[in-house]
Amino acid sequence: MADRLSSYQISTASLNNILRAQAQVAKTSEQVSSGRRVATPADDPVANSRILQLNQELALGAQYVKNIDSLQGRLEYQESIMVGMEVVMQRVRELAVAAGNGTTTQTDRQAYAAEIKLRMDELFQQINSKDASGEFLFSGFSGQTQAFVKNPGGGYTYQGDEGQRLVRISNSNSVPVSDNGKDIFLDVPIKKPSFYTYGNELNRGNPPGVISQGVIFNEEEFQDFYPNDAIITFNNELDVEPPGANFTIRRRSDNSVVEGQKNVAFVPGQQVQFGGMLISISGKPVAGDNFVVETTTKQGPLYTLEKLVDGLMMLGDSFDESQAVSNLVGDSLDNIDSAIENISIYRAKIGARLNTAETTKDIHLDLELVSKDVRSKLADVDLAEAVSRLQMETTALQAAQQTYVKVSSLSLFNFIR
Repeated sequence: MADRLSSYQISTASLNNILRAQAQVAKTSEQVSSGRRVATPADDPVANSRILQLNQELALGAQYVKNIDSLQGRLEYQESIMVGMEVVMQRVRELAVAAGNGTTTQTDRQAYAAEIKLRMDELFQQINSKDASGEFLFSGFSGQTQAFVKNPGGGYTYQGDEGQRLVRISNSNSVPVSDNGKDIFLDVPIKKPSFYTYGNELNRGNPPGVISQGVIFNEEEFQDFYPNDAIITFNNELDVEPPGANFTIRRRSDNSVVEGQKNVAFVPGQQVQFGGMLISISGKPVAGDNFVVETTTKQGPLYTLEKLVDGLMMLGDSFDESQAVSNLVGDSLDNIDSAIENISIYRAKIGARLNTAETTKDIHLDLELVSKDVRSKLADVDLAEAVSRLQMETTALQAAQQTYVKVSSLSLFNFIR
């Protein structure tokens, strides 16, 4: 027996066909207008998953490019500061050569020392430079802390740390974006042993006692004293007759008194000679204040320049002092060259980092183009194909609508006469 088709079934089937055709036309119209083939995960689950992955990769790559831009800006600024340092050091070198001319007098040398002092202050400012975000370039991790400070009692203190900040520029590579000032401006190897001085931060003098960086006055005596360090301690004024300010110099290693340096009467600014070294202390130190003289095989440029200034200011025109000036200038030139070489080494490191960053950035930009092309092929619609399909689907919808009108108007009563 043949199945019977009611008017309701015929009408429902026709309407469903029309609704499906309308939905398909609407979907294709949306694709044509938006230009996207995959608007929701349901459109193509596999392609949608891959599109999400590509979007994440593109976002990560964009962040890496931003990191590289920031890295390049900071490194280029740091390099420009270091170029300025080299210029300062070269100028000081010229002044030192001129001051070491055998025909100069103490007055001439003091004039040279005045300009070297200005250049030293300029170098001090450069070493404490800040980046665009206000952080100190050469303080390691401690970007909010000034790299170097001048101690009230003489000498310099590095306040930063020995850390090195890294910036990630790819999934597998991080590049240093900073260098600590200790490596660049303190631990500079020098050809011959030298010394540096500083005051104890607990000293109570008012005005505070300040020790000069001093000079090596007698090379042979200094070599005999090296590698000892010395402590200069101010004693009770009643320890001498008549009572007055006095100090004693002891070797740090065994606390033994340096020959001829016990209860020495203190005169502010007076030169003190021991162990082949010549220093002076100014201000008004009180009993218990002490100052340190450390011998070393490393010396930063700030110490080199300050020692040069002190020597040119202190040393006179006698034969021994003229010889000391000649030795001082020779040692200073060697140490200046060592400082310039050390700065150049770190400039070369910065150049290598910039090259790495530039190469990595190019790779990210190339990958961005490839990823966007792949994403476009997955997500974007083929406009010519979509328009043709839309026309076909619109024709099918119109046919379904016309068919429904024809079928819905049919009735048995049409055949009754």
